[in-house]
Amino acid sequence: MLRLTFRNISRRKLRFALTTLAVVLGVAFLSTSFFLTDRLRDSFDELATDISGEIDLVVRTSIDEGAERINRLPFPEEVLGLVKDVPGTRSVWPQIQAWNVVPLFTDESGELKAIGTNGGAPQFGFNYGVPEGADYGDAGEEASQIFLTDGRAPVRTGSLLDPDTVGEFMLDNMTADEFGFEIGETYTVSAPGGNRRFVLVGTANFGSPDENKNLGANLSLFDEETTQEIANKVGLYDEISIFLEEGADEAAVMADIQGRLDRATVEFRSIFSSLPDEQQQLLAAFADTELEVVTAATKIAEDQSDFDQFINIISSVLLGFAVIAVVVSAFIINNTFAIVIGQRVRELALLRALGATGRQISRSVRLEAIVIGVVATALGLLAGYLLSTLLVWVLVNIGFGELPGSIPIRTRTIVVGVVVGVGATLLSAIGPSRRVRRIPPVAALRDGVRLTPTGLRRRLLVGGGVTVAGGCALALGMTVEMPTRSVLFAIGGGALAAFIGVYLLSPSITRPVSTILGWPIRKIYRVPGRLATENARRSPRRTAATAAALTIGLALVSLAAVVSDSVKSTFLNTLEESVEADLFAYSGTFNPQAGFSKDLGYDLQNLAAERPDLVESAMTMRWTLGGVKVEGEFKDLVAAELEILERHMDIQVIEGTEFGAGRDGILIHVDPAADLGLEIGDEIPLEFPGGRTRELTVAAIFQDSTLLGNWVVDVSVFDSYLANAPLAWISVLFPDGADIDASRAAVEAYTDAYPQVTVEDRSELRAAQEKQLDQLLSIIQVFLGLSLLIAVLGITNTMALSVYERTRELGLLRAIGMTRRQLRRMVRWEAVIIALFGGLLGVAMGVIFGLAAIAALPETFVDVVSIPYVSMLSYLLVSGVFGMLAAILPARRASRLNVLDAVSHE
Repeated sequence: MLRLTFRNISRRKLRFALTTLAVVLGVAFLSTSFFLTDRLRDSFDELATDISGEIDLVVRTSIDEGAERINRLPFPEEVLGLVKDVPGTRSVWPQIQAWNVVPLFTDESGELKAIGTNGGAPQFGFNYGVPEGADYGDAGEEASQIFLTDGRAPVRTGSLLDPDTVGEFMLDNMTADEFGFEIGETYTVSAPGGNRRFVLVGTANFGSPDENKNLGANLSLFDEETTQEIANKVGLYDEISIFLEEGADEAAVMADIQGRLDRATVEFRSIFSSLPDEQQQLLAAFADTELEVVTAATKIAEDQSDFDQFINIISSVLLGFAVIAVVVSAFIINNTFAIVIGQRVRELALLRALGATGRQISRSVRLEAIVIGVVATALGLLAGYLLSTLLVWVLVNIGFGELPGSIPIRTRTIVVGVVVGVGATLLSAIGPSRRVRRIPPVAALRDGVRLTPTGLRRRLLVGGGVTVAGGCALALGMTVEMPTRSVLFAIGGGALAAFIGVYLLSPSITRPVSTILGWPIRKIYRVPGRLATENARRSPRRTAATAAALTIGLALVSLAAVVSDSVKSTFLNTLEESVEADLFAYSGTFNPQAGFSKDLGYDLQNLAAERPDLVESAMTMRWTLGGVKVEGEFKDLVAAELEILERHMDIQVIEGTEFGAGRDGILIHVDPAADLGLEIGDEIPLEFPGGRTRELTVAAIFQDSTLLGNWVVDVSVFDSYLANAPLAWISVLFPDGADIDASRAAVEAYTDAYPQVTVEDRSELRAAQEKQLDQLLSIIQVFLGLSLLIAVLGITNTMALSVYERTRELGLLRAIGMTRRQLRRMVRWEAVIIALFGGLLGVAMGVIFGLAAIAALPETFVDVVSIPYVSMLSYLLVSGVFGMLAAILPARRASRLNVLDAVSHE
């Protein structure tokens, strides 16, 4: 039986080739997600280690567990004096970091441009070099992990408060080379502290003397005092790195440093209330701040955890699409084995007559599945490795940064690939392998014997039960208040159960639907069309099984289209009905920390004050992710000038008013207000970074959170508690009757100095956001296209097996006068009917699942239902085209059959 199994595979190589290819594609996509994310994780882990270099300890302010690290406060530079002379300490290195530091350059056409074309890669500014007269010990390049490659280190040339000061800076090699920066030339650098002029005095590598390891980030380097000025952190440090003497007791040094920090904190708080009001105002941010000292290992682990959040998103997306591909492949495998075994009934019955038991026959079929799974898995892992190599090359060439080294091959990747590839193949073959046990030996004596299919009544009962269960799970996810993960699990599980149920029920509607779909074909092509329709009708289970893979793919594509179109309609509807401003300036990257100097906001507000005939008002918006704690939970917070908010946008206030909310007011969306039982006039405590708490009064409760989120305060609150949160958005309102072109020109006279800022009117903003959403949908559809490709392979495989199975029938048709062209048409249109059947089911289910997903999503994300009917129709047409393409080779083979050989075929 073992030899016979391998002989069967070798004799039927072409029959199993497309099945193997389906598994190869599924395993390839699955392994690619592991190979690629492992490579990225290794690179980011190495980056986290490079960031810390050879340091031993780090002094910084503490934050609550679960807080966003970006909201960690700086601390007064006087802390350096507390720690640099601790016994066991060899050297120290204070660090200042600035986000959104963007060097500007002039291109060949003379237009001012900004660096940063890497799709939102961060743009940092750091301090480099030891200030004159400072004693940091023997810490050198190992402290900053910046290694000079050309030129020299920047030095202090004067305060940037003096507009005539021209400072000095360095750039990382990658940025300098990519954008053509030259040492000795003067450039403008746009930073949180404003736009200032600097001379480029050197270039450097990050992480290694020999190569740049910044993974696409743009690094600008300044002397210490200048870095503090451009970061708006004068007199402040973000961290102090500490290097210990050889043989020093790390735990003892840590305890000594922490003790000094705690005593200094207690002393500071004891005298704070006695300080002059001006000093209290300056130092208020640090009154409740705690300082801590941690090991380098702790910091590295935190950096790696932050990077993992980004990598896990990529991994989850790739794995999701890989699972879809594997599920689609499983349907094809199951259908293929069912057809092949159905064609071998007489052969298997003969084996039973010769003494083989039903169990041996069943084992033989399962062994065939295992062999096919092993071969397909090996090829899939190889294909996945090659595909991940290609993706790494793409990342490097789009500016992600160098990713040196090879792609790691982890045991986990191989094991998961084998389990999924072999497991999916084996599980898909279990049903057919069990059915072969029912083949009686006497079947070897009869022609045309077929396996007895599962009873239709039983199939309907099971399918109906599974469909109802799936519908209940969908309803649960749509209507019951649950955590987001539970909602997604309920909807995802319900959708899967509903699909399986529909798959089980679909044979019951195959015949009437095939008749309807085949009607125009019968009218046009007569005999070939009628035979194509009858062929699709006569085996409902096979038609349903063949169409299942395409149904899955188009259901997911349709779901994505419905959700994305609804999201787009929601945003565009909000933009059309709620936004009153005429012009917008914003950072056009996907980086949530991206922003620009508050100077631009001040300039446009001054323009409104000086030229009210051109600009009525300019409203600035800033935000922070997880920057405030409410009732023990971190919340995103947005700030705007509340006194003019209603003139710029309508957030659908249902109680209270945003006008005049002032420093002590807060606007809250209706949902969190209801959850917390808040009403107008209630006070709610907000805990800001550093431990400071501020009670704000609920001034308004609003309905539309699309633009501002759930929690909105005045910009003055940010000035006091989140001073370094970047300016991210400016909306400009023109007065009634203003010359639009003149008003825009007046605004752009200021914004032109910030080429990293995108300036658009309402129609341009609408088009830009619509384009981004369409691009996102296109990316999703490209990934889902893999499942459609596998589905096409499934139809091709089924049609090829069907042609082989009907060899004698096709020969008889040719013998009674059917031409080769008519035969090809019959096979092709049969495939089209099957594909249209799958497409129709897929689109219908996709729309239903899309509506369920929309109902489960928060109104902040989507509150308008929009079904793209044109897209749905195009998907149906595409499914028909897929069917036609899938049948090309089977139809060609059918038309080339030798009539005499075909008629005598058994």
